[in-house]
Amino acid sequence: MSLLDPPGTRDEATVEPEPAEPEPVEPARLEPASQGLYVSLLGRFGIQVDGVPLSVRGDRRRALLATLLLNTGRVVPTYDLIARVWDTPGQAARGALQVHIARVRALFEQQLGAPLIQGADGGYRIDLEQHRSDLLLLRALVGRADLAAARGETDTHADLLSQALRLWRGPVLADVAAPLLHTQDVPRLNEELLRVAERGFDAALARGEHERVAASIGPIAADHPEREPLIRVQMIALYRAGRQSEALRVYARARSVLAERLGADPGRELQETFHGVLRGDLDSRLGLRSRAEGVVWPGAALRGAAPPVALRSTTPEPGTPDPGTTGSGAAVPRQRAHPDTRRCAARRGPDPAAGPATDPAACLIPAELPAAPRALVGRADALAEIDRLVDPCSPVPGSVLVRGAAGAGSSALAVRWAHSVAAHFPDGQLYVNLRGSDGGPLHPADVLGRLVRSLSAGTADPGSLNVGHSNLGRLGPGHLNTGNPDSTEPDRGFTEADEAAARVRSLMAGRRVLLVLDNAATAHQVRPLLPGTPGSSAVVASRHWLTDLLVRDGLRAVPVDALPREHAVALLRSLLGSGRCPPDTLRRIAELAGGLPLALRMAVAWLDAHPERPAAELVRLVERADPAHGVSPTARMAAVLRAGPLGPGTAAGKYRPGSEPRS
Repeated sequence: MSLLDPPGTRDEATVEPEPAEPEPVEPARLEPASQGLYVSLLGRFGIQVDGVPLSVRGDRRRALLATLLLNTGRVVPTYDLIARVWDTPGQAARGALQVHIARVRALFEQQLGAPLIQGADGGYRIDLEQHRSDLLLLRALVGRADLAAARGETDTHADLLSQALRLWRGPVLADVAAPLLHTQDVPRLNEELLRVAERGFDAALARGEHERVAASIGPIAADHPEREPLIRVQMIALYRAGRQSEALRVYARARSVLAERLGADPGRELQETFHGVLRGDLDSRLGLRSRAEGVVWPGAALRGAAPPVALRSTTPEPGTPDPGTTGSGAAVPRQRAHPDTRRCAARRGPDPAAGPATDPAACLIPAELPAAPRALVGRADALAEIDRLVDPCSPVPGSVLVRGAAGAGSSALAVRWAHSVAAHFPDGQLYVNLRGSDGGPLHPADVLGRLVRSLSAGTADPGSLNVGHSNLGRLGPGHLNTGNPDSTEPDRGFTEADEAAARVRSLMAGRRVLLVLDNAATAHQVRPLLPGTPGSSAVVASRHWLTDLLVRDGLRAVPVDALPREHAVALLRSLLGSGRCPPDTLRRIAELAGGLPLALRMAVAWLDAHPERPAAELVRLVERADPAHGVSPTARMAAVLRAGPLGPGTAAGKYRPGSEPRS
C-alpha cells in the first residue's frame, strides 16, 4: 500500500453549511522559502538551510528523511519506515532505526534549533509550512489554480499551473536508494505530477503559447512515451508551432513504444490527432475555430473535442455563422460521429450540384481486409521490417512486395500487418485477390472496375460507375463500358483500361488508402493498380520475385521463408494445446511440413478431424505419401488430409495431381 494518500495538512476549504463566495486569488505568488529550511523532492533530493545545502550522509538516513518528507503532516508507521530504509530488515532494524532518527534529530537541532522529526503513536512525522517544500508548494499552487478556474480566470489559472510545473525538476528522488519507496510511493507522485503537467500545458495551449509548450513538454514526454494524453498535447503544440514532421515522429515513437511495452495500438483520440496532423486539419477535428478568428475553446486539446458532423463541410460558407459556435461566439462541442461511420464529405466538402448529403451510408469508407489469422508465430521480425519500409506514420508511406513460396504465409503476413495499421489509412483499406476462381491471374481491367466501385461508394450517379465483368465480356478485356450494358457508347464513362487506371488514381488522390494485392502473378498485372500520388500505400503478396516492380516502381521487398523448427513447433503447440502430441512427434511433424505454416495448419486440421488417432499415425502417413516428382511438403500434407476416412484398401497418402492448395 502506498503512503502517498492526500496529506491531512494540505490547505483545504472548510466545509460550511452555506459556503461563502471564494475570496479572490491573492496577487502575491507563493515562493520557495529563501530563509530557514527548504526541502527539494521533485527531482534530486536536497535540503537547504538559509540557501546553503545541508549534507545528509548515508543512504539509509536519506531514505528515512525522503519517506517522512514525502508524507509531511502524516504519521508514518515504524514498520513502513523500516521497509523503506532496509531492503531486507533484520531483527535489529527497529533499534537501528531509532539510532538513525536520533542522529538526524541532532543534525536539525544544530542547524535549525528544532529536531524536525517528531515521535507519534506507532511512528514518526514531520510538519512543514507550504513554502518550505517544493511538493507542498506545488500542491498549494494547483489548489489556487483550481479556484481561479472556478471563477473563469483563465490567465491566472494558466500562470499558477505554469509556476507549479517549474518546481518539477526531473525524476523524483532519483538519487535516493530505496527500492520500496520507488516502487510504491514515487509512482503515485509521478502520476500526480503528470496530471498537473497535462493540465498546465493544456491551459497554455488555450492561450496560444504553442512554442513554449512545444519546448517545455519534450523532456517530460520523452520520459513517458506511453502516456497518450501527454503525447497528444505535445503533437498539438508541435503542429500549431508549424513543426508537423516533428509531431509525426512523436506519434511514430509513441506507437512503437505502446506496441513494445503494452502490445497495444494508440487509442482513438491519439489516432485522430495523428490524422489531423497528417492532413493539416487538426483544429477542425478538435472542434476548434482558428485563434486568428478570435475564438478559442480552452481545454479542448486534452478533453477530446468531438470532430465535426461527418456529412458537413468543415469550412463554413462566407457570411454564414459557424454551427459549431453559439450566437455569442463561444465555441461549443460538435456532435461526435459514430465510430463506425468514417468521414468522407466532411473532408472534401459536399457536391453543390448533388444537394445536401443526408445518408451516412453514402460515404462509408471501404474496409475490405479479410480476417487476420488467429496465430502468427515467428513473424515478428518480418512485421517490423514491413513497418520500417512502409512507415505508416509518414505523410508519404512506401509500398512493399511480400514474397514467399507457396504455403510460407506471405498472404497471412500481409493481411495481419494491414490490420495492425488500418487506423493510419482512414480513407479505406482495399483488398483484392489477383488470382481468379480458375486459378489464373485476373486481368487488371477486372480489378480496376472493382476498385472504382469501392472508391466511389456514395457517388451521386452509381450507374455511371457500373464497371464489371459482364461489360468486359461484351467489349473484351481492354475495354470497359460504364452504364447501360447494351450500349458501347463511351459518353457515360471511360472505355479503355488505361482510363480506368487513371480514374482509380484520381479517386485515390488526396486520400490515404491502403491497398493489399494478394497472389500477384506478374508486374504487368500489378502496375496499373498502384497508387499514383503520395499518401496511399500498396502491399503486394506474391510467390514470385516481381523484380520489375522493385526496379521501376520503387517497391521494397520483404522475403518470407519457412519457419525455423522451434517456431514451427510453437505454432503447432499454440493450435493443438500442450497435451495433444509428444514433443518429439511435434518436431517430426514440423520437419515433414518443411516449416511452412500452411502445411502445419493442414497437420492440425488432420489431427482435429481424427481426435481418436495418435499424432504418430499422421507422421507415418505423411512419410508413406507418394513423393511424386517435385512435390512440395504442402502437397504431401494435402494428399494425406484429402485421403478421406482411413480403411482397408484406402490409398491414404496417395498424391493426386492438383491436390496442392493455393496459399
